[in-house]
This record gives sequence, structure tokens and C-alpha cells, in this order.
Amino acid sequence: MLSLYAVSNVITLLDAEAQRKNVPTLIPGDTVKVHAKVVEGTRERIQIFEGIVIGCRGSGTKEIFTVRRIAHGVGVERSFLLHSPRIEKIDVVRHGKVRRAKLYYLRGRVGKSARIREKRQAVATTAVPADIEAEAGTETPETAES
Repeated sequence: MLSLYAVSNVITLLDAEAQRKNVPTLIPGDTVKVHAKVVEGTRERIQIFEGIVIGCRGSGTKEIFTVRRIAHGVGVERSFLLHSPRIEKIDVVRHGKVRRAKLYYLRGRVGKSARIREKRQAVATTAVPADIEAEAGTETPETAES
């Protein structure tokens, strides 16, 4: 007879095996392109769904994220399993600056009021530090008089 611990251990091993390795971290407010496989009759093609992540829920292999976009003036939302084999890849276009976990308030907004500001990253500068610049200035340049 199998113990309850052994069954739980097998389930966690199967979950770990089913998870994908190359998944970006998604947070609400991100604009993403989801390359999803769509079956039409006997053919299978990849369809790109681009929009804003309005929420994430679940954990492990059951993690789900919801993407919203406006298509022809109508709001369209679609939920995807993060570790699904139906998803080819996920591209993060830009990171949004938001202060809440679920962006359901976007459902009531259209146009400019539905925009989300972009999260800016600090860019490394290649400027010379002041102390090194001061040392370079103490050398006396040779002139024609000397």
C-alpha cells in the first residue's frame, strides 16, 4: 500500500517535470505578445495575441495569466496557462508601472485613459568619475614656450 507522502511526492515530481524552463516573469501591467498555437480543422498555426496582463493567479503548473486588448473597439480578454504546451513563446514588450495586483479597472476605460505608464530602468553611464578627471587636470601640458 502506498503512503500518502509517496503519492504527494509523485505529484510534485510530475508538476516539476511539466513546468517550462524559459518562461519570463509576468506581472500585471506588462504588455506581452503571446504566441499561441491555434488548431483550425487539420491545420495548426501560431496566432499572436498582444495586450496588457491584467492579472495573474495560481501557482506551479496551474498558473494562469489574463491578457486584455482592444480589437476593433471591443475589449477582448483571454486567459492562458503559463506552462501550457499550446503556448509557443511569450515576449514581454514593455513593463508597466502599476500599484495593484489586478487591473480590472481597465475594463471600464477606453482610449488614453486606459494607458499604463512604462516602468523606466536606470541606464548605466560611461561618464568618468570626478576624482579621476581631477587627476588628469593636474598634469601640466607642454607648450611651445617651455
